[in-house]
Amino acid sequence: MCKRLATVLMTLLTVLLLTGCSADKKAVTEAAEGFLNGMVANDKEVVSQYVSEEFMKSETMQLMDPDYLADAFYAAMNVKKEDMNEETQKAVDAYVGEVVERAYQSFEIQDIKVQDTTAAVTVNITLGYDPDASAQIPEETIDLISQYQSDHYDELVSIYTDEGENAMYRKLYNDLIPIVVGKMQEALAADTTTEEKTILTLEKVDGKWLITDLEENRPGAAAGSTEEAATAATTSTEYAAETEYSSDNSTTAEYAEEAATDGEYSE
Repeated sequence: MCKRLATVLMTLLTVLLLTGCSADKKAVTEAAEGFLNGMVANDKEVVSQYVSEEFMKSETMQLMDPDYLADAFYAAMNVKKEDMNEETQKAVDAYVGEVVERAYQSFEIQDIKVQDTTAAVTVNITLGYDPDASAQIPEETIDLISQYQSDHYDELVSIYTDEGENAMYRKLYNDLIPIVVGKMQEALAADTTTEEKTILTLEKVDGKWLITDLEENRPGAAAGSTEEAATAATTSTEYAAETEYSSDNSTTAEYAEEAATDGEYSE
């Protein structure tokens, strides 16, 4: 009798444990799918329902915010947004908006592991562009920058002489940013999709499963695909400010200063 009772209890315990694991796996799947569907739709309100408060404030999530990317763009170039004209601001907003819009296109959950109050979900995500290719400066863009500098050399030197270095850079950036990010946006639109393996970490908090971390594992590249694409435009424009004007490797500002000084002596 005791042996039979023990067998019944063990069977019942096994059933309860399996039921609990099954329920947790289902809840983890729903949380992961909810989060990923929100990312595909670029819906922060939906995403926030499936992530921890701390993770929602992380840089990973900020990179899905066009306003954050635009601010990072200006900060990387050490310029103030308010110094940029309306055309330039619209060009930057359009580009970073396209980066975010094309980031997460679809997903496929490949594996789910649950252990006590933590879980790991392996996902194959399809991105709307190739982050590695998007982070490269197209040769065509470099040619446009070089041509601009040749065409506007005298004007830039004159602005530097009359108004100073900051005024010259405002002119340079306001003219070049729309061109550069316009070309980058064209490249994004024409780009092919790429796949990226991603691991979501989840924790059970007050009975609810929440994403607490996201780790990208794209072969040959580090995490941060969205940031890489946005940074490419920044890199291109910075190149414009640092491109050599002469054989002695002078930068735009340095060479403008030399030209202005030469002008003074020639008088």
